[in-house]
Amino acid sequence: MSLFLSLIFSLSLKTADAALAPVTFPAGGIKSLMVSVPKGRISISSSKTQKDISVNIIESNKIYSDNKKCLKSVGLENTQLVVKISSENILFEKADCNYDVMIVVPVAQTFDMDISSGSALVTVRNVSGTLNLKTATGSVSVDGDVVKNITAKSATGNMNFSYKTCSGRADLDFMSATGKMTLNLPAICKIRVDYKSATGKLFNALGETQDYQILINAKSASGDFTIGKI
Repeated sequence: MSLFLSLIFSLSLKTADAALAPVTFPAGGIKSLMVSVPKGRISISSSKTQKDISVNIIESNKIYSDNKKCLKSVGLENTQLVVKISSENILFEKADCNYDVMIVVPVAQTFDMDISSGSALVTVRNVSGTLNLKTATGSVSVDGDVVKNITAKSATGNMNFSYKTCSGRADLDFMSATGKMTLNLPAICKIRVDYKSATGKLFNALGETQDYQILINAKSASGDFTIGKI
């Protein structure tokens, strides 16, 4: 399927009462992923054998009749693949949209990711690219090969990041109210940390250097920030 045909097909995948079948998009030309899920799970992972991008949306809990009021949208906006779950506003009453969104991308391709959720569990596995993430109460788990620029904000959800290498320059910005933040990097990574918190504590097993590769800015109200060795 060509990218043009995928675009035409994907624009029709907007529905409030029908489950979406798995959808595939040619990866060529797609540079970023935007995923928004209020409740459930968000999973973005890579595959060594997959050449296309696949998107699968499943109801997390089918006992929620309100899911019929939820809007499911998958489509292309220029070079960005957008996957969004939202609720219909019927008489000012919003549905409790609870869905699992699973996206699999080719392992060799880089995708910048923009992820937002209310309470969804977010997992990202071995996807190379920058990350912009916002969550209220959902927990976050990210495992990657090479650390890139990260902006991550959470209210009460715990956030865990782990990277195998830090071969280049990257800026990491973390913000949390009460959730714990954990960052694991190889011991050879050169970092510099600016951490501000009312009552939270910083635990840094890597130390700091002036000729840093990774600049880390973190803020919290009471959440601790732990930097460990992978």
